[in-house]
Amino acid sequence: MGKRGTMEVLRVAGSVCRSWRKVATQEPVLWRRIDMSSHDYYRSDAFKLVDPARLAIDRSGGRLEEFAAAYFADDYLLRYLCDRTSILKKLNLISSGQLSAAAIAETAERQPLLEEIQISCGPFSKKLTEILGTACPHLKSFELYYTSYNMPPPDPDNEEEISNDDEAFGIAKAMHKLHHLQLIGNRLTNEGLTAILDGCPRLETLDIRGCFKVNIDADMYAAVCTLCQTENLLVSMIIKRMSSMLVMIRLESAVAIIMVLLIS
Repeated sequence: MGKRGTMEVLRVAGSVCRSWRKVATQEPVLWRRIDMSSHDYYRSDAFKLVDPARLAIDRSGGRLEEFAAAYFADDYLLRYLCDRTSILKKLNLISSGQLSAAAIAETAERQPLLEEIQISCGPFSKKLTEILGTACPHLKSFELYYTSYNMPPPDPDNEEEISNDDEAFGIAKAMHKLHHLQLIGNRLTNEGLTAILDGCPRLETLDIRGCFKVNIDADMYAAVCTLCQTENLLVSMIIKRMSSMLVMIRLESAVAIIMVLLIS
């Protein structure tokens, strides 16, 4: 039963037989990982999953370690989750535009064991990223999506699409132990990216698709090469637009690959 998805267990397991129903309702270990990010509900109907999500959280018996939700997570659900577990290690909130910064900050402060956070379309700022980094000292993976990476580049004449390094500076200041970082559709510039490279020396992967304000010039290229040579890491920088280039830098004890999709 552990190989079946959360939705399938909630809908079907209880009606198969008595033994399955007993396991589904009385075995907290089965609910250590709750993934409700893949479902057939349209965004306008996704709220119907709130009650099933609460039921799954209740069944975890305080042992919930991983939680993922798409389209329906709100402030009330996060507080409900935090009231019933304090050992969360992985949090994935997809299309979470209805969440407030205060609720995300409160969740981080109440879940100090978090190692992986993925949030798309959330209300982020420099202050909030600093709170996450400070409240979650074990954070190793952080993914922040603003838009799909294959969206067209921003209009430079549109004031709403101006550059903004707030989140980058917050990450650089408070998330020093990151191994993996994804910033999709972020408005950071070379200054913000440099701050991240300086402030996160343990980075192994860096994904900045759709970050069209970043210009991989000679200085930025040199900064990335320095990081690879100093830390002996694999750094994958991805900026998607028109053309691509693959650069191989061979080190004495490893091969560092820098993959850059150039902005032309």
